[in-house]
This record gives sequence, structure tokens and C-alpha cells, in this order.
Amino acid sequence: MKPHHLLAIFTFIIPVISFSQTAEDLYDEGRQLKDEKKSAEAIKKFQAALDLKPGYTEARYEMGWCLNDTKDYTKAISTLRMARVGWPAVPKVWFELGYAFEKTNQNDSAVVCYNKCISLKPDYSLAYKQLGYIDYINENYTSALERLKKFAELKNGTVEDYLFWYRKGFMENAAKDYNASKVSLNNSVKYKTDYINTWLELGFACKNLKENDEAISYYNEAMKIDPKSHIPYNGIGEVYRDNYKDMTKAMEWYQKSLGVKKDERKACFGMGYCYNNLEKYNEAIPYLKKAIEQESTYTAAYTELGYSYYMLKNNSDALINLNKSISLNPNGANPYYYAALVYIQLKDKAKAQEMVNGYKRAGKDATSIQQKVDAL
Repeated sequence: MKPHHLLAIFTFIIPVISFSQTAEDLYDEGRQLKDEKKSAEAIKKFQAALDLKPGYTEARYEMGWCLNDTKDYTKAISTLRMARVGWPAVPKVWFELGYAFEKTNQNDSAVVCYNKCISLKPDYSLAYKQLGYIDYINENYTSALERLKKFAELKNGTVEDYLFWYRKGFMENAAKDYNASKVSLNNSVKYKTDYINTWLELGFACKNLKENDEAISYYNEAMKIDPKSHIPYNGIGEVYRDNYKDMTKAMEWYQKSLGVKKDERKACFGMGYCYNNLEKYNEAIPYLKKAIEQESTYTAAYTELGYSYYMLKNNSDALINLNKSISLNPNGANPYYYAALVYIQLKDKAKAQEMVNGYKRAGKDATSIQQKVDAL
């Protein structure tokens, strides 16, 4: 063979040897791409590594992680299930599989995976967070708060996630822990200033703490973000209605809400409530009826409407609405009280006593109204 022919052969062979890659090489390249936040490209590298080495669990797990990152949750589930076979006691596999289940609305399976993750690693903070989020979506707020508090504890309080703090604050408001809610919601604002719901919840917390100026300022912040939202107008209306007892001023804000959203139920209820308070019962009735049209189970609106009719001595319509309120919420106090007044007016002692008993069951002091019934 001539020397130049040999040179040509070696020239061809050398690049083939130089550029051949092992599964480990491809895995390392995939990890580098993952670290660079290039998950879609990383997936290809991990798949190539698995083509060469099908039992390469590290590559399969990383591929599952990247599939979650690219929101290909269905494929992530199948990939992570296979990774779990090789790594049955590795917490992060269970966590990522739980996350994929959660994102495909398979919450029961997600909960199983997150709990398994915690059983393997009790300080796996993210598992507590996701369990808390599932509870939040399901409105299991007591359990959700416990889990989110555990997450924050494990993170030493350094949680830089506006949504975490918002959800925690929202649930603390629901639990009437308004001071704690303010702390959480102010943390949320640190990380995202244009999330309108945070400002609305801050307004709600301060309104219930009777920190009226603060409440109004927070609702104004919400208006800046979305001037077309009716909610902050209603919020300020409630501050004037419930805290300042200024019905005229409250009605100005409810009218602004109705200007943004015609026939909005809470604004209609607020108008009806204020008119009742001002003893303008005929004016209250259309607004309260409109509120009920918007929400057929609006118990407070039925109660106020029943009260309007009672004050106008329309006992029949009063009882229709008050009894409807009671049927929707047997634990409410006010409809029993007003219905008792109607029956006292009708001199029906037995029915009046029945309503007073309901009022007592609601935990109210019935001394005064009981005396009226006894006097029949």
C-alpha cells in the first residue's frame, strides 16, 4: 500500500475516534445545558445518553426534571416512573413525579408521592409547599397553612416567592388572623408589586383591623393596577359602611363599583344594606332583588330583603325571604331574629318561639326578644 493511501485512512479514522461520545459524556453535556436553563436541549442529550445506556437512572431522572420544566408533564410521568424503578428510595424522584401528577390534576397521586418524599427526607421543604398548594386549591385552609408554615420554617423564613406569601396571607385572612395576614401579604409585595390580589387582601385585612386609612390606601393601590376592577371600590365602600358607619359615603363607592360592573352583586347588596340603614326600605328592595338575581344563594341579601319587607309591614314577603335565608344557612342568626319579629307582629307565639330558639342556637343572647315572645 502506498504511503499516501495510509495517510488518508488514518485521517478518516482519527475524527471518528475523537468525536465518539459515551453515555456519561452526553449526560454531562445535558447537565450543563440544564444548569444554563436550556431544558429542551438538555432533554435531547439525556435521551441520547439513554439510547447508549438504557439503565442510566441519573440521566432518566434529569430528563424527567427537564420534561417538568418544559411543561411536558405526561411524558415526565412515564420517564420518572422508570427512574423510580432504579431509584426507589431517592426523595427527589418522588417529588418530581408528584409535581408532574399535580400539574396534570392527578392530585391524589401527587399527594402520595409528596408524602413518600417526606417519609424519605423529612426536611424536604418543597414537598410541604406543594402539599400546601394542593390543600389551598381544595380550600382545606387549616391543613394548607400548617404545610406552608412548615415550608417557611425549613427555609428559615427566606422565601422569595410572592405567590407563596399571597396564598398564606389569603388563608390567614380566611382564618381571621388579620395581623399575621398583613405580615405575609407585605412579604408578597416585596417580590411582586403589581399583583392586584395582594393589595386587595391587604385592604381586607386592614378593614377588619379597623385600620381604615391603610385599608383605603391599599384598595387605591389595587385601582392603579386595574382601574376596571370593581373589587377595590366595593372594599372602600365596606370601610365606610362597616367601620365609619357613613352610609352616604359608602353608597358613593358602591355606585362607582356599579359604574365599572353593572349589577355587580356585592355593590347591589351594599346599596340595599345602606338604604335599609337609612330607613329607605323601598329604595333598598330593587338593589337587593338585583343582588339575588346575580347569586341565587346570597343569604345575606335574602335576610336584608326580608328585613326591608318587615319594616314595610309586608309580612308575607318578609317571611318568604327570611325563610329562604334560613334554608340556605340554618346557622345564621339574623334571619331568625327578624322572622321572630314578624311572627310577634302577627301574634303567632308558637312560630315566634321557634325563631327565637333558632336565634339561640346561633349563639346569640335572646333575652330581649324572648321577653317580647313571652308577652304575647
